[in-house]
Amino acid sequence: MIDKVLNEIRQNYTPNPKRWEEIKACEEGLKNHYRSVIEKKKKEGKNIIRFAAFVSNDSMYGMHNVFKLMLKNKDRWDPKVVLIPDISRGYPHQKETYDRTKEYFLKLYGKEYVLDGWDVSSNTFIDRVDSFDIIYFADPYDAMAPEVHTIRYASKKDVLPVYVNYGYDVGYYTMYSRMKGPELNTVWKYFTETVYSFEECKKLQILQGSNVVLTGYAKMDDYVNYSKDMKKTRKKILITSHHSVNMEELPLSNFRTYYELLLNLPKMFPGIDFVFRPHPFMFIRLINEKVWTKDQVISYIEKLKQVRIEYSDGGDYLSLFAECDAIINDCGSFTMEWLFTGKPGCFVLNEDLRDKHLTTQMNEAIKRYRIAKNEADIINFIKDIDEGIISANIEMDEWVRDNIAINYPNAGEKILEEMDIFS
Repeated sequence: MIDKVLNEIRQNYTPNPKRWEEIKACEEGLKNHYRSVIEKKKKEGKNIIRFAAFVSNDSMYGMHNVFKLMLKNKDRWDPKVVLIPDISRGYPHQKETYDRTKEYFLKLYGKEYVLDGWDVSSNTFIDRVDSFDIIYFADPYDAMAPEVHTIRYASKKDVLPVYVNYGYDVGYYTMYSRMKGPELNTVWKYFTETVYSFEECKKLQILQGSNVVLTGYAKMDDYVNYSKDMKKTRKKILITSHHSVNMEELPLSNFRTYYELLLNLPKMFPGIDFVFRPHPFMFIRLINEKVWTKDQVISYIEKLKQVRIEYSDGGDYLSLFAECDAIINDCGSFTMEWLFTGKPGCFVLNEDLRDKHLTTQMNEAIKRYRIAKNEADIINFIKDIDEGIISANIEMDEWVRDNIAINYPNAGEKILEEMDIFS
């Protein structure tokens, strides 16, 4: 199955085999470079590792638990968050996202730990690479970042670039393009999350997994700290929507089909609270693809508030996972992450979505959900939650524990151990 799927992807994806050969040829050189960087840092006689998280979007930050562990061990770690702009989606989005992300991290860690990578007033990008020993890149796409904030740039400096997935790999097209791209074949270490993703790396990556370490998914470590038995008088359902508008390679999104239904749900189910959390790129993609105008987006968000639907548009979402009794979802990573809760879920299936679009782990994850193919299926799922026919057992099933929740809730500790060059 996988070989057939990958052959189809290869036919539709325009790769650069010459670039692949260059990366493979550079493999030993990169390994030697990183070994020399480590030796140089050891010879400096310092025992504190200067660590930076280069982050452009608060929702795509996967190292919070690792950062917290560093803050508890200041004899070894000196961590900072460096805010970098996403330059790929236009200036309004760039500025809005940067400001929101900065506000989030200042509130989360305090100004002592947050540095600007962009001088907004002069529109200049600040090169901070030489100030650190290890840099975690929250986003694996160099095309989204200024040159001084790219993995490519860092790989030529005396610094060790690392990557941790901000989400699970759920689509073969996106996975294949990243595995065959230069970024994840250039980092010192790529910390992957599941048994499935580790095997895919060895099969698809240009370096065939030689720089990949199976650590687990650190982003979910903190969920263990949220109450899973919260006392509430009303049930709450989380509704999500993916950004893949007009994306034939991974047609997950159903927003255009059900956006009007969403506005009617509070009236249909007055005893349930609803939260809408779209993918952070969904609305900007609707605008850029000229599906909706900015005014239409603003109007829709206002309508959500008018009908008493909570709109969640960034930052941490694990508290939502703890608060909500169920999820109605067509996103990728949320499909995997929600399985940590043990609570019921409804996966909204786009009629264009096929098994061939999805990775093995995503296809397996969907089997743990009620499938909705139309409005009636969604409404029936909500009825069953409302009437208590479906309820949460808040326990992971065996497949999740063995294959998805690797090292949970201590994946962060495993990553920290792998990055400690002085141990």
